[in-house]
Amino acid sequence: MNTPLAIIALVSPILISGLVALMVSINQTRLRLLLAFSAAYLFSVSIIHLLPEAFANQNAKLTGLFIVLGFCMQLLIDTFSTGIEHGHVHLHSKDCNNHLPFGIIIGLMLHSFLEGLPIYNLNGTVQNTAAINHQLILGLVFHNIPISIAFVLLLKEHKTPRSKILFLLIAFSLMTPLGYLFSYTLQTFGLHNYYQYSQAAFALVIGIFLHISTAILFETSEHHKYNITKVIMMISGIILAYLIS
Repeated sequence: MNTPLAIIALVSPILISGLVALMVSINQTRLRLLLAFSAAYLFSVSIIHLLPEAFANQNAKLTGLFIVLGFCMQLLIDTFSTGIEHGHVHLHSKDCNNHLPFGIIIGLMLHSFLEGLPIYNLNGTVQNTAAINHQLILGLVFHNIPISIAFVLLLKEHKTPRSKILFLLIAFSLMTPLGYLFSYTLQTFGLHNYYQYSQAAFALVIGIFLHISTAILFETSEHHKYNITKVIMMISGIILAYLIS
């Protein structure tokens, strides 16, 4: 997969799912099923593929530290985004209907940008052999579809004009590619110790993935009870992650 295809793969699922949510009414039950699938896939691909790759370098202790920092960083982002990365659409009072949820928007954009940082050169060697991590891109695709749906539903709930929803949806779809291109630019201009930077960014994103996926898996059902449909969706996500990894 080259750079243009990677960007298309990151942008198009967000735009398509967001436009569907804008045009069609989507209930919370269906959204939770999609969340259950994406969370199971994200958690499984993190354990099966991303973690072994992250710990393949020589400084395993530092890698573990950045994974923990990524986990904690997502906790901090959640204070601004109110958990929309988990696919949550929180109900607001009527006083909220006439203004944009700027804290949520900023937190979501920052979250998305950070996820794009380690895509480029993740499989590189110390000599900076360039590569694109396909498993990470697929994980982001499955991760961002329910987020984009929840984002559009939230904006609709705030009575946001369609033109603004489209603008914010496009902006959101571009944040992960911008993170990717930021890393690509640093690589192109020869940043010193780029491999160490790439591994640190990779570990941060793994921590973010682990926080988000476990939060979704624990919160995907009321009273922590899972019906057979949700269990099937989770098993499907695990199987897909295993087959792709």
